[in-house]
Amino acid sequence: MNASRFSIKYIGLALLSCLVSAGVAAQPLQGSYFLESVSLRHQLNPALMPDRAYFTIPALGNISFNASSNLGYTTFIYPSTGEKLNTFLSPAVSAADFDKKLRDWNSVNVNFDISILSFGFFKWNGFNTFDISVHGSTSTSLPGDLFRFLKSGQQGEVTRYDLKNVSVSATSYAEVALGHSHEVNDQWTVGAKLKGLFGLGEANAHFDRLTLTMAEDQWKVESYGTADLSLAGAELKLKKDREISGLDYSTDRMGLAGGGAGIDLGVTYSPVQNLVLSLALTDVGFITWGKNLRGATPEGEYIYEGFTGIGSDDYINENGESRNTLDDQVDDLKDDLEALFKFRETEAPSKRTTWLAPTLTFGAEYQLLKNHISVGLLSTTHFYSNNTQTSLMGSVQFKALHCLGLSINGTVSNLAHSFGAVLSLGPLFIGADISTMTVSPEYIPLGDLAAAFNFGLSVPLGKNPKLKKAKTANTISE
Repeated sequence: MNASRFSIKYIGLALLSCLVSAGVAAQPLQGSYFLESVSLRHQLNPALMPDRAYFTIPALGNISFNASSNLGYTTFIYPSTGEKLNTFLSPAVSAADFDKKLRDWNSVNVNFDISILSFGFFKWNGFNTFDISVHGSTSTSLPGDLFRFLKSGQQGEVTRYDLKNVSVSATSYAEVALGHSHEVNDQWTVGAKLKGLFGLGEANAHFDRLTLTMAEDQWKVESYGTADLSLAGAELKLKKDREISGLDYSTDRMGLAGGGAGIDLGVTYSPVQNLVLSLALTDVGFITWGKNLRGATPEGEYIYEGFTGIGSDDYINENGESRNTLDDQVDDLKDDLEALFKFRETEAPSKRTTWLAPTLTFGAEYQLLKNHISVGLLSTTHFYSNNTQTSLMGSVQFKALHCLGLSINGTVSNLAHSFGAVLSLGPLFIGADISTMTVSPEYIPLGDLAAAFNFGLSVPLGKNPKLKKAKTANTISE
């Protein structure tokens, strides 16, 4: 059995690398939530108003990227004697030490956003916005048993690994949005944003059933997985038996692959002076896809009952290669197992619908020194199709000057903790969140991954009329 153990691990590693590499709202960083000088903070909560109208620089109004994962560099790489490092598969790394760094579910999420055009203005007792943007996201979910199998293989008389719900999902779409935030009174502000969604592409792969039972006398593998792709101009490359070997893409047939709609909702409430509470539910929506392709793995099980002829004499095969019976059986096992993970073209639905990844946000801000300084607490939950990411951010804002705003924050999360800063300086907005300052000599982060970068340029226009009235009233009273 040991001779075949490495073959199965290679298959598992190949599956893992395919899932992680399969890939991928323009929103500013969460650290800008309490900064009124950030023009696009209404994209975090449609009830939030900036202190000025604005017009973004086309294609430069907001560019953001963020990645998060509870799988870090040190989960897989370990120190050793000398200058070399050990991977988690090394015998020098114990299974117990490796298992301590694993969760039952391990997630990797990546998002990018580009604002093509955005502007906002004050009218009708509120703030009105128009946005055109492009969004992309990738979410991957991997069970801990996948890594335990790669590390340990068979342990004891019977070992069972449950690998179902291994999944990866990637979506890209364009968005046109109209928003309005309305001041009901001095305490309440409500906001909503309606979105038209234009699907550029979507792909997902998911194993509904994937189990491996390893006993002394036999191994049993059960599997069934499906993969969907929606992309205009795409065609599957097929081998014999309709096995999918790749993808062809024709730019002559490129275009939209689907369409849908979405909505953002938000509210702010000030129960007492200087305290502002807020709630938002954003990216609630769907896209119906019409350019669909689908593949599926064979549904069934494979049972292997052991090697025979161990120690037999070598022989020369028809290709002139030196072989023996054990080599042949190892290759047969590898071929049979690989077949369980190969996708074959199957009939795709004419239409299918996927949901956006909505975000639920709770905020609380207490303002000091006439709001020149404030402290804030922000809870955020992202509902991806295959995992949920939650975080709690504490921040301090410095807002002494209209053209200058600074937020410093720290965040704890179920994936990775981070700290960061956001600077708003006139038309420039820039910020970053990172999980750790400890890196390898190759500048690879050594802890769980949390990295976000944000840049934007906008032209500030007229001031909020409410601020003008307040300033005038203060001048008269003086």
